[in-house]
Amino acid sequence: MTESLAKVTARLRKLLGSSTVDTYTLNRVYLMAIMEMLEKYGYPATAERLFEWGYAMGHSFMLKLEKEVEKLKPDPKVIRMLAWLGWYTFSGTKPVIEQRVVPEPGFPYPVSVTYVRDPNSPWDQEIYLGEYRRAPHYPAGAYEAAGNTFSILAVKGELRHFARITKAISAGDSYTELTFVAVPSALATEDYVEKLVPGFFSEIPFRKSQELYEKYFGVK
Repeated sequence: MTESLAKVTARLRKLLGSSTVDTYTLNRVYLMAIMEMLEKYGYPATAERLFEWGYAMGHSFMLKLEKEVEKLKPDPKVIRMLAWLGWYTFSGTKPVIEQRVVPEPGFPYPVSVTYVRDPNSPWDQEIYLGEYRRAPHYPAGAYEAAGNTFSILAVKGELRHFARITKAISAGDSYTELTFVAVPSALATEDYVEKLVPGFFSEIPFRKSQELYEKYFGVK
């Protein structure tokens, strides 16, 4: 397992040509894009568009890692490691990871809730949109798509993944928090996920995850 994770890390660096992105450039470009989109579309539509664009990127990038990823199993330890690695690689900062595991009898994989927290998030550093308005929906979409692509490749979709921004510097919080939920596909309902993380779908609705999952994986 450790060897497979090392191969994923090496492959990421080879594909990107470096270990991380330039955080300042990312912050400036993302800030300009959000401001322009907010003026044109308003907040709710902007949030969903950013999430969907991130979803497309996360899916396509994970497909480039197909040979390495299909050798992994999505147990909580692997998910935790990949959650840290993904943020560090694409955001350029080192997050703090916390994870909660909920055993579900009768299912091959446990439920896990992984929190990726960053007080220096380039996705919304120096951005304030107002209370409860969170800017980093793009990485949330990327995480959700990457997780679901991982599941399709490694365990034929036995796990579903959902990702949302649950705290954000842009909303006045002291750090940005991306919450990444992995649940057996049979439990992947709005009510179940909301019980795990109350308010999880408050900004990007459950229906958006369903629409994108069907679009990219052909599964309702």
